[in-house]
Amino acid sequence: MRAAVVAAALALAGCVSVEWRRETRFAPPRATAVAALVPGETTVAEVLAALGAPFHVWEYKEDGVALAYGSSRQRDLGLTVSVPVFERASARLDYDDVHERLRGVVLTFGPDWKLEQVREGYLRDLERAYGRRPAPVPDAPAGAPAEPGGGGAP
Repeated sequence: MRAAVVAAALALAGCVSVEWRRETRFAPPRATAVAALVPGETTVAEVLAALGAPFHVWEYKEDGVALAYGSSRQRDLGLTVSVPVFERASARLDYDDVHERLRGVVLTFGPDWKLEQVREGYLRDLERAYGRRPAPVPDAPAGAPAEPGGGGAP
């Protein structure tokens, strides 16, 4: 009975496909190299020499910098069954955000360019926690033009 149901489903389906995907993005930093970093002593130059180029760099606080190193390894096995709805119509939408799956490490440096913190986890969470906050926009002084470039009547 079970085999008959599967056979009927396959006969009615317009297309059956099986997909196996393996994806690796970026190389993770060596754990021994990260463990050797000492907050308060290790400089940005030493980190770059030990770990190489970071995945992402941004301003940390007002006068520091944050470096992110991340990687992703993923395996997917999927089964797709499609049934034709119209004679020659099909649609597919695929969206992927690299930051959503990257795990890694974020290193923060103060104004003296020495390591302050090493945090591990998903980069999407770490970048939010240590991301740059927009600077407040000061109010325009009295009598200043309302538009960039001078504004006013011709």
